[in-house]
Amino acid sequence: MAIKDELLFDFAINMPRALVSGNTVILDNVKKLVLLSGGQIIVHNGQRFTSVVGKNLVIKELKDERMLITGDLEQLQFYGTLQEDKD
Repeated sequence: MAIKDELLFDFAINMPRALVSGNTVILDNVKKLVLLSGGQIIVHNGQRFTSVVGKNLVIKELKDERMLITGDLEQLQFYGTLQEDKD
């Protein structure tokens, strides 16, 4: 699969996509901001949730379903929804 096709597929299925480099995280497919604090940011990605944990977290940019976060990153977690929540 070509990189272009892979990226289009990732955006089409509303799954989280994260790029981490040093003290920066770029989250793609961000649909909704769920929690914002100095130590944690949680976003909804359509079918999943993404949690960024750290210190002095700052959202530098948010546009076109992409979020740029900087700070002292400690943890990146992905969560799904429970099957019983879907019923």
